[in-house]
Amino acid sequence: MKTKALTAAQIDALAQRLSETPIEPATSAKKAGDSFARLLTARIGDERAALAFTSILTAATADQAEARLTLVLEYGNPDPAGEDAPAEEEEPKATITPVVGKRQALLDQSQTGALPQTPDFSKPTHARFRAKLAQIIALAEAGDIAALQAFEINLVSSSPKAMARYRDLCVIAITARRGAAA
Repeated sequence: MKTKALTAAQIDALAQRLSETPIEPATSAKKAGDSFARLLTARIGDERAALAFTSILTAATADQAEARLTLVLEYGNPDPAGEDAPAEEEEPKATITPVVGKRQALLDQSQTGALPQTPDFSKPTHARFRAKLAQIIALAEAGDIAALQAFEINLVSSSPKAMARYRDLCVIAITARRGAAA
């Protein structure tokens, strides 16, 4: 997939998510990127910001950058395009590798334009979230990126977190489809 540099306005839109006060529009992508980097560092810390900044700003599209920022902010993933970076003093556990590989495979699949497999909400613990999941599935099948991005999910348990991951992967897949068609 060909990467197109984000514009100053697109970077400003990402930065606005990190600031409670309105942001002055930047005159260049460089200035917008500097502002975004400062806000991201203030929000998530130096180490995580360094990893996330590159991943977010090298996204192929503005929608993909938005999805990566969402992953960083809502799920604490320091490198939304790749694997979680283990802390220096601890060694990675063997149980982490399959999960990271699965996440990367799902992201790779979505970036090709294929919708991810829907989460399995057949167990009784997911019962109260099935209607919301059905709404997300309908929006994804309709290809409505704006509605998917606007769809609010309160991350109170594992069920909403699974729905949010599914929604974000759907946005990436639909965006990739549109990019391939253009």
